Amino acid sequence: MTPLSGTCMSYALNFVSLPSSRSALRPLAQAAAALCLAASLPAQAQQAAPAIPAAEQTMLGVSVTAGRDATTEGSGSYTTGVSNTATKLNLSLRETPQSVSVLTRQQIDDLGITTLDDAVQSITGLVMQKGNFTGDSGSFSARGFPVDNILFDGLPTSLGANGTFNGDNDDLAIYDRIEVVRGATGLMTGSGTPSAAINMVRKRPTATPQASFSASIGSWSNYRLEADAANALNEAKTLRGRIVATLQDKQDFVDVLHGRNHQLYGIIEADLRPDTTLTLGAHYRKTDNDGVTTGVVTAADGRFLNLPRSTYLGTDFDDWRQTDKTIFAELEHRFGNGWKAKLAATRKTPEIDTTFSGISRRGDTLRFNSQSYRAELANTSYDAYASGSYSLFGREHELTVGASHRRSSKNSYGGWAPYSWGAAAPVIDPFNWDAGSVARPVINYAQWGTASITEQSGVYAGTRLRLADPLSLVLGGRVSWYKDDAGYSVAREFTPYAGVVYDLDKQHSVYASWTEIFQPQASTDANGQPLKPISGTNYEAGVKGEYFGGALNASAAVFQIRQQNRGVDDLAGPNPCPGSTWGYCQRASGEVRSEGVELDVAGALTPDWQLSAGFTYVKAQFTRDSDPANIGKDFNSRYPRQQLKLATSYRLSGAAQGWRVGASVYGQGATESNDGTYHLRQGRYAILGLSAAWQIDSRAELRLNVNNALDKHYYQSIYSDVFGNLVGTPRNLMLTLNYKL
Repeated sequence: MTPLSGTCMSYALNFVSLPSSRSALRPLAQAAAALCLAASLPAQAQQAAPAIPAAEQTMLGVSVTAGRDATTEGSGSYTTGVSNTATKLNLSLRETPQSVSVLTRQQIDDLGITTLDDAVQSITGLVMQKGNFTGDSGSFSARGFPVDNILFDGLPTSLGANGTFNGDNDDLAIYDRIEVVRGATGLMTGSGTPSAAINMVRKRPTATPQASFSASIGSWSNYRLEADAANALNEAKTLRGRIVATLQDKQDFVDVLHGRNHQLYGIIEADLRPDTTLTLGAHYRKTDNDGVTTGVVTAADGRFLNLPRSTYLGTDFDDWRQTDKTIFAELEHRFGNGWKAKLAATRKTPEIDTTFSGISRRGDTLRFNSQSYRAELANTSYDAYASGSYSLFGREHELTVGASHRRSSKNSYGGWAPYSWGAAAPVIDPFNWDAGSVARPVINYAQWGTASITEQSGVYAGTRLRLADPLSLVLGGRVSWYKDDAGYSVAREFTPYAGVVYDLDKQHSVYASWTEIFQPQASTDANGQPLKPISGTNYEAGVKGEYFGGALNASAAVFQIRQQNRGVDDLAGPNPCPGSTWGYCQRASGEVRSEGVELDVAGALTPDWQLSAGFTYVKAQFTRDSDPANIGKDFNSRYPRQQLKLATSYRLSGAAQGWRVGASVYGQGATESNDGTYHLRQGRYAILGLSAAWQIDSRAELRLNVNNALDKHYYQSIYSDVFGNLVGTPRNLMLTLNYKL
C-alpha cells in the first residue's frame, strides 16, 4: 500500500469510528476506505508496469496522449479520458463533481451487447426492468427514481413510455459509447427526475479508411450481420463519411416470439473552412416482432407456479411493429483563441403498432383479453452553446454558455376486443395454453385516444473556476420555461449546480456537489391552481482516483436525494375535486428521500487486463405523504437496493498469445411487488457470463459469449399476479466472427 493510500485509509477508519451522533458520515467513510483499498492495487500494478513517458502512454497498442478525446472506438479501453455530459465542460471523470460511468465500445463488443436494455443492465447504478410496460424495451431507473431523459450526442429527448407500452430500446451498432451521469441533471436536461441522464454518443466518420464486418450465430436461431465503413470522400479529406448497417433475425426461449430488425445509419462531416465543420446524419431502424410477452401469472395467492421458462400466454397474432426515423445536424466553428461555438439539432420520430394479450382474474378463473394500440411520437431538440477558457486573477478558467429548446408530442389511440375483461372472455389454463386457440378479433381503434404536446426552453451557463492549484469550483445555472397543450406552464424555473473538487495529489481528488432538477405536475389544488413543480435535489460527496494517465478511473460516492413537492391527496378538501369526476384535490407536500453508496472502477489494471466493476446501495423511502401508512415504506420495492456489476477481459501471452478470456457478473438484492392484494418476491440472485476471443490474424477475430453460464432460474422483473413477471433468460451462447477489411 502506498503512503497516500495508507494515510487515506487511516483517515477513513477514523471516521468509521465516529460516535452515533455523527453516524450519517459513516457511509462516506466506508466508501472512502473502499477506494483507498482499491487504490493500492493500481499502485502496485503501476510499479510493475514498464516506464512510459507521461505525455504518451500506450495501452493495448493504442496511444493515449495528453489530449482530451472522449472517443472510445479503437482504444481497447473500458474507460475514457473526458466527459461533458454533466456540464458541457470538457472535464475528466476525476474533475467532474458527480458520479459518471462510461460504457465503451470495447466493453460493448466484449460482452456481446447489442441493445440499450442490455447496456443499461451493465452500467453501474442503473436498473433495467422489462415488466413495467408491454413492448420491445424495458424501463430504466437510477437512485430509486425512473429515468425519463435520454440524450443523443448531448441533446436531451423524452423517453417514449406511454400508458402501458414502451419503445425506447435501441441497437448499439451505431454508438461509440454510452455516458451516464447519476443524480439530478437539470443543468443540461431541464426537467426530469433526480435519477440519471443517459447520453448515447454516435460513431463519427474517420479521415482514414476503415471497414469491418461481423457475423453472429446464437442460441434459439439468433442470426446477426453487421457492416461498418468509414473514409474520407475527397482527396483533401475535408469531406468524410460513415455508414453502418445491421440485420438480425432471432427467435427466443419463449414460445412464439420471433424478432426481425434492421437498421441503416449514415453520417457525413464537411469542413466548410479549416475552422468550421458541418455534420449531417440520418438513422433508420425497423423492428418487426411476432409475439409480445407480458410475462407469466401466479397462483391466486401470489405464489409462483413454476411454469416452464418457455411459457407464452399470448396469441400467435400478437405483434410489435416499430419504425424509428432520426435526422440530426451540427455546425461547429472553432475560434482562434481556443473557443468554439456549436449549433445542433435532432429529430426522432418513432411509430409503434402493437397487438398484445392480457390476463385478468375473476375469482379463481383467468380470462384472456386482447388489445391493440398505435402510437406516433416525435422529439425535436435544438441546442446552441459556446465554450472556451478565460483568464481571471492570473488563472485560466473554463466557461460554457448556451440555450436549448425541445418539443415532444405523443399521439396514441387503440381499443380492445369486445369480450375483454368480461365473463365471455376465453378462459386461460396457464399449464395448457394454445397460442392459436383464439381467433384474431376485430378491434375498433377509436375506443380510446390521447394526445399531448410539451415544450421546454432554457438558457444555461457553467464554469470551472481554478481557485488554487489543487482546488476547483464548478458553478452553473439554468433558467427554464415549460408548457403543455393543456394549458399548464412553468416560467423562469431556476436550476442551480455547484460542485467543488480538491486534488489530494496527481491521482486522487475528493469532491462534493449540489445539483437540482424540476419535474412539472399537472394536478390542481382545492383552489383550482396547478401545483408547483416537484423539486429533486441531489447532495453528493466522494473520492475519485485516476491512474496510468487516465487509463484507469475509480470512484466512491455517497448521496442523498430529496424529491419534494410531490402531489398528494388533500384529505381536507372536497371529493370529488371541483372540475373532476372523482378523487381528492392535490397538495404539494409529499417527499421521497433516497440515500446510498456507489463504488465504480473502470479501465486497465495492466496493459493486458481491462476491468469494469460497480456496486450500488440505494434506499428510497417516503418521508412525507397524505397516507401515514406510506411513511417509511420503500418508494418502489420493485427496484433492488443492492446491485453488483462486473466485467473483465484479459489478454493471454506465451503459448496462448492471441487469446482473450473474459467474465461478467450481475448480482442484485431481493425485490418485492405488492399491488394491494398479492405479495410477490424475487430473492437475490447473481448471473455469470463467460467469453473467449481468438485473434486469428491481424484482421479476423472469433469470439464466443456464454450468458447466464450457470443457467440461473430467476425472474428479471416482478409486477402483479397477472402481468409483468418476466422470466430471466436461460443459458445461451453467441458466436461472432469479426473481420476488418
